[in-house]
Amino acid sequence: MSKRRAFKDLLRTLADAGLLEFGSVIPRDVVHQALGIAMPAIGTRAQFEELALMELAAIDYCRSHLLDVGKYLAGTGTGYRVLLPSENQKQIELYMSSADKKLGRALKLSKNSPATAALNHNQVEARIHMKRQHTRHRAGAELRT
Repeated sequence: MSKRRAFKDLLRTLADAGLLEFGSVIPRDVVHQALGIAMPAIGTRAQFEELALMELAAIDYCRSHLLDVGKYLAGTGTGYRVLLPSENQKQIELYMSSADKKLGRALKLSKNSPATAALNHNQVEARIHMKRQHTRHRAGAELRT
């Protein structure tokens, strides 16, 4: 079975079990069962990393689909939880902070890079400033609605 198919099956399994509602707690074992992941008692580091990456990719797939309906799937110590609507604001702030940090790094790299024909510092700076303004404007508009 393809990974994409396994991820879709996980999403369907969670939905059928009613585990995608606000506040739902999803035990890690449920995710592992749906994906057919059996954690070995003894194994190589590579084996454990491969299984962990499969789980993370599947959760990211589910998270992306939940974002479309205004829900966020957060990790916990024992699995995952669908945040309550009142908790979404904190996640929105984290996303915006991350975007600002990345744009700041891009600006720093642009300003400190040697001048080349391929890199026009003024254009890069203008694009970064426009992205920051656009992101803040959209976030503010979405929060008001």
